[in-house]
Amino acid sequence: MATTNQTGDQTGGSRHTKGGRMKATSSRRAQSARTELRLLRTACWLFSERGFHGTGIRDISVAAEVAVSAMYYYASSKDELLEAVTRRVMEILAAASEETVRDIDDPAERLVALIAVHAAFHARNPRAAKVADHEFQALSGQARRDILRLRDAYEKVWADTLEAGVRDGVFKDRGNLARLALLQMATGIAHWYRPGGELGIAQLCERFADMGLALMGACRDGRPLEVRDLAIPDSELLLERVELAIEPRRKPSGV
Repeated sequence: MATTNQTGDQTGGSRHTKGGRMKATSSRRAQSARTELRLLRTACWLFSERGFHGTGIRDISVAAEVAVSAMYYYASSKDELLEAVTRRVMEILAAASEETVRDIDDPAERLVALIAVHAAFHARNPRAAKVADHEFQALSGQARRDILRLRDAYEKVWADTLEAGVRDGVFKDRGNLARLALLQMATGIAHWYRPGGELGIAQLCERFADMGLALMGACRDGRPLEVRDLAIPDSELLLERVELAIEPRRKPSGV
């Protein structure tokens, strides 16, 4: 039998009850987090396969095996799911790039690191990358402005690196076109790269970094710079930094 102390709290059986409630609450939170992750992965898969406009909210519900009524607890619309996918992509790209170049001062090595992060991300997370790169255009209003701010901040790191290289006489001045060309070059990886192919991600990053240096006319002491002349981030560390939880690694169970 439970007893009551001087403050009126019960002991004995009630402790078990409190612990049970705490465990139940923790279990519900974990289940909610798993459901949210499944919805985002499913939306990411469908948006990358069919496009945003070709995907309906019921399509996502069926593929994720989550009732439409339950979906609205996590997102009020498919627009909100698109925003969530795109936001997570930009946040991971920005965080991985910032962490990788934090202690690198040399513009050429910074560029190599930025290219490696961008290439590794698009190779490892192709579906989420394609959604963020192309389908985000379907967003409007404040959501679109927020995503554009994140994208502009990410691209500014590239622009600052290129400008520093031009000032130091390491890069040729190619103008804003260079930044766009470098980003687009590595962004395309999401469309054609397949694991198990001719190149692993480490080799892919090196090849693209070399092409990036060549595009910028990177040169030091009258000699063209190549990746072998510079430090390149460890590929295992890069992959850890660009790992995106919402990237669907397999077809959703309900598709």
